[in-house]
Amino acid sequence: MSIKAIDFTRIREYETQLLAKAMPPNSLGRLGSLALKLALIKEEPLDSLSLLLFASDHGVVEEGVTHSPQQITYQQCCNFASGGGACSLFASLNHATLSVIDVGVNHSFAKQDAVVDCKIGYGTKNFLKGPAMERELCLQAMEVGRNRVHLAVKEGAQAIAFGEMGVGNTTSASAVSAALTNLSVSEITGKGSGLSDTELLHKVAVIEKALELHPQRDPLSVLCNLGGYEIAAICGGMLEAAEASLPILLDGFIVTSAALVANAMDEHLHEYLIPCHQSGMQGHRNMLESLGCGKPLLDLQMQLGEGTGALAAWPLVRLASHLLTDMTSFSDAQVTDSTKLLQSMGLA
Repeated sequence: MSIKAIDFTRIREYETQLLAKAMPPNSLGRLGSLALKLALIKEEPLDSLSLLLFASDHGVVEEGVTHSPQQITYQQCCNFASGGGACSLFASLNHATLSVIDVGVNHSFAKQDAVVDCKIGYGTKNFLKGPAMERELCLQAMEVGRNRVHLAVKEGAQAIAFGEMGVGNTTSASAVSAALTNLSVSEITGKGSGLSDTELLHKVAVIEKALELHPQRDPLSVLCNLGGYEIAAICGGMLEAAEASLPILLDGFIVTSAALVANAMDEHLHEYLIPCHQSGMQGHRNMLESLGCGKPLLDLQMQLGEGTGALAAWPLVRLASHLLTDMTSFSDAQVTDSTKLLQSMGLA
């Protein structure tokens, strides 16, 4: 399958519907614009969100690119799956479905951990010593993402968001993003979970060395060479969601790196993205601009990941999705049409 290009000529029809609502024209600002974009993707109110959180470990942590010990990956997966952590809290408060999915964690989970077992490997390889993932394993991880989206839709999801967990994954995400854009490594690489200035220079040097070691720039090779199992799963999931004409709530830095890969694989992918927030992570705004998916809804300087930015924006997305279908019009409410009055005066 391929992603269907959105017919943007339909926006005139939706603009007319929005102008007929019982309010001054453009008075809801960017919420109105969001309503139009959502209608182009899916002509129905959105009430059911599924957050798919994929987890994996990264071999590049051997290079000292983070202070976080690798066991935090599996510990946090257990925490999230048991209802802990910010992502679980936000999902619960938003009545969103959260699935914590192991695609490459360097740990064997017990059944009682409630982590979904889709394991492809026990972490990626150090990409300074070779490709992070074998091509076949990378494709398997992408297929996991597709399958989980397909299942979520079958269970009633009307919109999809992605989260991630993986110690060291900001390094992989920076490498992937630098390889697929015109951005320099220093522009797109931040301190992650608390590096010093000197340690940041080392992280940048590691990524620059990896880009020299892996000169291929087609999206699948970039993903295999520099990515992670969770980034691959998110990439596959995004392609599946867009093929199903679902809005994709775009989270932060790591998830956006996966979107860059998916959009390089199919140029229409970005049309289905709802950029939820601008991460506090260095380079994220430039990544969003490279995607061309519009201005993010929020700028709260969040940099946690886990899908928390998408969950924070979900109430706004849900509100906007109901405007065209559920808000009363001037005629329904028997209110004088002030929009037509302003139009007759040449003021709207």
